[in-house]
Amino acid sequence: MSDERRQKQRELAVVALVSGGHFWSHFFMLAIPSALPLIRAEFGVSNISLGMVIAAGALMGAAWQFPMGVLSDRYGARVLLVCGLAIESAAMFSQSFAPSVPVMIGIALIGGIADSVFHPADYTILTAKVRPSWLGRAYAAHTLTGFLGFAAAPTLMTFLFAHGSWRHALAAVGLAGFATALLLFANSRLLAGSTYAAARKSGAAADKGLLRFLLSPPLLIMFLFYVVATLGSNGLQIFSNSALIDLYHIDLVRANTALATFLWGTVVGVVVGGLIADRTRRLDAVAAVCYVVAAALLCAVGMAVLPYAVTVGALFFTGFMLGAVMPSRDLMVRTVTPPGSIGKAFGYVSSGFAVAGVIGPLVYGTIMDMKLPQFVFFVAAGMTLATIAIALLASHVARRGEAPGGEARGGGIADAPRSPEGIPSR
Repeated sequence: MSDERRQKQRELAVVALVSGGHFWSHFFMLAIPSALPLIRAEFGVSNISLGMVIAAGALMGAAWQFPMGVLSDRYGARVLLVCGLAIESAAMFSQSFAPSVPVMIGIALIGGIADSVFHPADYTILTAKVRPSWLGRAYAAHTLTGFLGFAAAPTLMTFLFAHGSWRHALAAVGLAGFATALLLFANSRLLAGSTYAAARKSGAAADKGLLRFLLSPPLLIMFLFYVVATLGSNGLQIFSNSALIDLYHIDLVRANTALATFLWGTVVGVVVGGLIADRTRRLDAVAAVCYVVAAALLCAVGMAVLPYAVTVGALFFTGFMLGAVMPSRDLMVRTVTPPGSIGKAFGYVSSGFAVAGVIGPLVYGTIMDMKLPQFVFFVAAGMTLATIAIALLASHVARRGEAPGGEARGGGIADAPRSPEGIPSR
């Protein structure tokens, strides 16, 4: 076997391992939301109380993603990734024994810290280990498996509910996530070396420039992009099943089926978006079309004027439109990131996911407690439209090739001198 072929196989294995951990990160985000009606009935609590469980994990994710990104760049992402998945899986298993909502909130805080490692560690590893010509597809595969986790959660959880309690279901998926962490540990040599020498050598200088990095206009724009775009989708992921039950007078199984269809649409959209990402830089045009169509479909669903079957189809195409933008979004972050800061940059901007994860459950939970389920879809549509303006600005900045500190377009280890096999020179 040639050296080139062996290197390709190693790169594919790296993408598969990293993406496997990312699957469970996203799955766990929707494991508890899929069971909200059952947990609410057992504990006799409000939607906003259960929204606090989701928000607690997101709060810790928001607080810890940037520090985890710094650690990924300086000391390596491998240990962070394996330990993060193991701890988050153990936290999900522990939720199956929680006697009350306050205990669930406490466990969610621990799980949120563990979940904060994935985006900075994953992107540090992928950018270090995958050749630049494959990065769009590698990022797409990473995003794809995350949304496969989202899509699989309501589907698998509904199946597990039919064969046991919500507690048994959480215990089962927690154990499955831990088994994946063991698999990553057994193959961790493939993930070794994902650090940046430049960042390690100039740690003091980097610390002095921290505020300048955080306030860099390109990264601030991308952070805001992640926040607003996520606010447009996380209400659907967490409360659309409850909203559909109230609006369309259907049972939990049919509501979770509609949610899963939305998420599977996102998966298909990400696949198509990954092909687009390696072939175009015009995120603004793609985003504008996709977000306008998605907002229109969400308004139609919220008005409850469509039959159930048509509503399911509308949610599929909504997910498709939202998913098609995501791989290009991630490539834009790399474009505006200076050398040696991939983990730090992704830790920073992707904390926007977590910030939205704190705000979204509280906003949408309040909407549900106010008996206004249609506004789950209307507010999501409004956030989706607001994202268009940010996408236009973000794409403009990316095309200009700006990076914090005035570096040229590109940056990161993927642009370092490369060996004939396609690996960065050390």
